[in-house]
Amino acid sequence: MKQWDFLQNAFSSGRIAHAYLLSGPEEAEVKKFTKEFTQFVYCLEQKKPCRTCQNCRMIEVGNFPDVTVIKSSQSRSSIDNEKDMMEISVDQIRYAQNFLSLTPYYGTWKIVIIEDAERMSQEAQHCFLKNLEEPKGHAMIFLQTSKPDMLLPTIASRCQELRFFYQGDYQVSPDEEKNFRSLQHVLGTDIAEKFKYAKNANLEREQFYRALNFLRKKLRQALLAALEKNDGVEKLKQDITLVEQMHRQALTSNMNYKLALEVLLLDLS
Repeated sequence: MKQWDFLQNAFSSGRIAHAYLLSGPEEAEVKKFTKEFTQFVYCLEQKKPCRTCQNCRMIEVGNFPDVTVIKSSQSRSSIDNEKDMMEISVDQIRYAQNFLSLTPYYGTWKIVIIEDAERMSQEAQHCFLKNLEEPKGHAMIFLQTSKPDMLLPTIASRCQELRFFYQGDYQVSPDEEKNFRSLQHVLGTDIAEKFKYAKNANLEREQFYRALNFLRKKLRQALLAALEKNDGVEKLKQDITLVEQMHRQALTSNMNYKLALEVLLLDLS
């Protein structure tokens, strides 16, 4: 996994950042990744993470003194209403700040993990800004979210973002790729042809996701070719970002897939 290799290399070479934004539609995958990397940091064996040493086992059950996980359910015992139950409060963020100021029990690192980071209240996000920019000591902060667009831009700008993409049932088969060739062709046509394609497209939920995966694949292939020629690189990067944003919106909201494809094709012109 390229995200794992990136973080492992950064840590091993002493170039680890103090804050990471882990964004992706599959929350379980992102949480699993963060836990395994935390085990890697503290593992006592040469094969990291071994998952069997004392440190790895303590992290697995959530009982490691140098790691704390902040999530909205922590406030259940003190809630006044349902909204508060879904929110990560400023008091929880202040707890995380105090946690980072303490001397580590093991090694030199303190790690804070914020699950569903988009649930931080506005006050909590503003409170956390300084920690993201200048954390105390050897600190690593991981913000996990399936909805990165809901975070303040000042939060996202202070983190290195690692994106996780959907790895489930919506992969494009060779036969489906043949059917999507017309979609690749329509990218280079005029507005009328794009409207016509979107209107006639037979798009249900799964088919829409496969279409997005196909577009992402083809745009990345084009980007690799453009990098060799040093021509059109920025435009292709923007197009890939547009497809990824549409994918995130589809996973987190109800939408008209024909209309969404129509908007995307116009944006990719």
